Amino acid sequence: MKWVKHDTDANQDAKLQNVMLDYGLEGYGLYWYCIELIAGRVDKDNITFELEHDARIIARNTGSTATKVEEMMRYFVDVGLFENSSGVITCMKLASRLDKSMTSNAQMREIISNFKSHDSIMTQSEKPMQDKIRLDKNIKEKDNATLVLQSFEFFWQCWSDCKKSLQVKNSSSKKTTLEKFKKMFNSSYFAKNTEQEFRDEINLMCAYAKHNHVEADFIPFKNMQTGKFLTNQGWK
Repeated sequence: MKWVKHDTDANQDAKLQNVMLDYGLEGYGLYWYCIELIAGRVDKDNITFELEHDARIIARNTGSTATKVEEMMRYFVDVGLFENSSGVITCMKLASRLDKSMTSNAQMREIISNFKSHDSIMTQSEKPMQDKIRLDKNIKEKDNATLVLQSFEFFWQCWSDCKKSLQVKNSSSKKTTLEKFKKMFNSSYFAKNTEQEFRDEINLMCAYAKHNHVEADFIPFKNMQTGKFLTNQGWK
């Protein structure tokens, strides 16, 4: 992608406010530099939203140190700005920021449409913390059920894409997987976890699935079915 949407009030995001409190403009600038690096590699053949550059390269390009960059990157993951799956840094919320106007490529525009159909599960910008707490306390069970179904469709598409990338058919039963998925994320789960924590976990599940289907250790995952994947909970 040649450009990415950047809201003029992004600095008011609760997570970025904390970044600036702890690391000042250095942390704020590093965050957007990483976003540029990730978005710059997104095209029809690469929709992993992974950060390929390591801390040493980023430090060299930004005038910082590798130790400081690693510290700030861990902080970004801890507050939920990025995800970390087996050492692979991703920013899945970028998918929800894509827009068809960003590209004239027909395949890429179709990919963006697919993402938009599932964007309700993507990590969203935080409201001020007091609003978030009030929202979390008033989540209704029926809303959770809808969110779980939307999340399942997002996960199922991700899993199917993982198999397709290895030229393997997705042999898992969608109905059986859905039942297992719903048991995992039931009312007891939401009694202990907020909606945002649920969103973060689904994004982490998908990042973990993608990572293990494309890396050198993909062999155990090549023919793995969703039941085993969900039971193992390797993303945790």
